[in-house]
Amino acid sequence: MTSSRLIRGVSALLLWLSAAGCGRGALDTDVREVNEFLAAQGAGKTPGGAARASVALPSEERWEEDPAEAPRLLGKPLHADAAVRLSLLLNRDLRASMYEVGIARGRVVQAGLLPNPEVEVSLRAPQDPFQTLQADIGIEYDISRVILLPLRKGAAEAELAAERVRVAGQVLDTGYRARIAFYDVQARQSVLDLRSRALAAYQAGYAAAEELHRVGNLPDVDLATQRAAVEASRIEVAEAENALLDARERLNLAIGLSGEQTSWTAPDPLPPPEVDTIDANGEKQAVAASFELAEIAGRMQAAGKRVGVARAEGSLPHLSGGFHSEHDGRSWEIGGHVTVGLPMFDRAQGRVISAESELGVLRERYVATATAVRANLRMAQNRVESAGKRAKHFRDVLIPAREKALAETILQYNAMQVGVFQVLEMQRRVTDTGIAYTETLLEYWKARAALAQILAGRHRSLGLAAPGVGSLGAGAADAGEGQGH
Repeated sequence: MTSSRLIRGVSALLLWLSAAGCGRGALDTDVREVNEFLAAQGAGKTPGGAARASVALPSEERWEEDPAEAPRLLGKPLHADAAVRLSLLLNRDLRASMYEVGIARGRVVQAGLLPNPEVEVSLRAPQDPFQTLQADIGIEYDISRVILLPLRKGAAEAELAAERVRVAGQVLDTGYRARIAFYDVQARQSVLDLRSRALAAYQAGYAAAEELHRVGNLPDVDLATQRAAVEASRIEVAEAENALLDARERLNLAIGLSGEQTSWTAPDPLPPPEVDTIDANGEKQAVAASFELAEIAGRMQAAGKRVGVARAEGSLPHLSGGFHSEHDGRSWEIGGHVTVGLPMFDRAQGRVISAESELGVLRERYVATATAVRANLRMAQNRVESAGKRAKHFRDVLIPAREKALAETILQYNAMQVGVFQVLEMQRRVTDTGIAYTETLLEYWKARAALAQILAGRHRSLGLAAPGVGSLGAGAADAGEGQGH
């Protein structure tokens, strides 16, 4: 009886310890911890300090149902912050990333579980018919796993922390892609409006040319030229319409919209450039806020812990122990044992080398990433400054000059001082200058969003394109041609 109570007591203790090591990770816990990290990093503020769209994620309960906030936002004309908020509510890739945090959390739970005991039961029938059935009961337990459990769990917890940082970065990436896609929709809409106005001007000119041709005051070649300009403008309008449809679909994809949700409107054009000030401490702020650096630092910590685990596994003898009880037909015999595996040959040398090499890789990548953060910040600052100045020059100088030149050319055409070719050329230049201004505005707002993204903690996949110098070069060439007529 005493031995039976002892066996039951040991089993109960092991079951209690196993239950104590169990844990349960819920998605709402992961969401809350990601939100806390974002709040601690100040990811909800722009460089100027003004509040922008919240980057907090909805709870698990809201993800399982249609968010009530989404229809309200879609029922109004969209703006950039609303597009960002919608992407955080509806983007399925972002939701999938949150479940990836659960994968890392599951590894932490598994690493913290105590090993299961192994129970062996054997029965022996003696040859002597006068002897009763004999029984053996043994319990084996892996002591080494218990000793190494805190080290393994610490490494898994460090990986979980790094995974949270990675997902927090994807929150910013999701909002950034939605913002950039919205700016592109605004730009494509402005280009379509310019192309449509140019078509209307060409059609009005062609109608007037038909009347002049009917009374014999306009040569056939001039009328044909006017007609060709109208038809070419129709094609350009169709291309602009298709570009706008593509931009809308890219925004639908960035947000996660489908079906009736895609009938949103965005009537506002891109706003003019704002007054921007370059922060002298921007590089330090970007490095301190970098999610990539925080993630690499977390994975470095995890790699360092794995080095410790590998070294401990190699130097610690494998230990296991247990109890053994034997019944010889008359009484129970109880004993215990310990098994020691001597680390003579396999001392986990390969795992130590791999873990140390992984740590070295992360150290080098940390330095390389810090360099990239600084370079991308300077690039974004330069782009904001350059695009802002060019956009203001377009708006204040070049566009008024083009419009004045067109008005003067029309006056000269009415006085029969110039031909229809000059009028059409000046109209084309006005339209092209307006489109170049729109593209420069788009470049400015994209660069501004990229700068805010870097200062918020993300510097990868920003899509900083080269400055659009082609339109300026074409404009200069046109000016030269105009002087030659």
